[in-house]
Amino acid sequence: MLKLESCIIANGAFQLHANVSMEAGSSVAVIGPSGAGKSTLLEAIAGFRQISKGHVSWMGQDLTELAPGKRPIAMLFQDGNLFPHLTAEQNAALGLRPSGKLSKTEQAQVSAALERVGLAGMGTRKPAELSGGQQSRVALARVLVQHRDLLLLDEPSPHLAQP
Repeated sequence: MLKLESCIIANGAFQLHANVSMEAGSSVAVIGPSGAGKSTLLEAIAGFRQISKGHVSWMGQDLTELAPGKRPIAMLFQDGNLFPHLTAEQNAALGLRPSGKLSKTEQAQVSAALERVGLAGMGTRKPAELSGGQQSRVALARVLVQHRDLLLLDEPSPHLAQP
């Protein structure tokens, strides 16, 4: 279970108060108007934004002080953050290793993730050679290869569009 207990998250003068729990295996959507704090909430859960007060935990483990890379969380940001000089396959591989040097097993995981998002056979293309939707799906493949317990998608609709 993911729990946010008495959390206060600051973003400039804006403060978000969160006290919520979500069952493992559930899909949850956070809906609200622009500026309501949806991205701020996700960034705090993932560890990219500090929590002023309260605790975030997953399956009983306190995540509040853990760095983003130490949390069982993969986050897909609004802008896919693709590197224009890398291929789709290389961009997706960054989810496994920043160096991009993969074992054969890891290369197979990247290929499977690209296939899963409808980009089989497009791994050698650079972002400029892909449509906007395809670029979004490369970014989604990059978080899928991480095999983390929790997947946070900020503004996910373009990433989840069908190929």
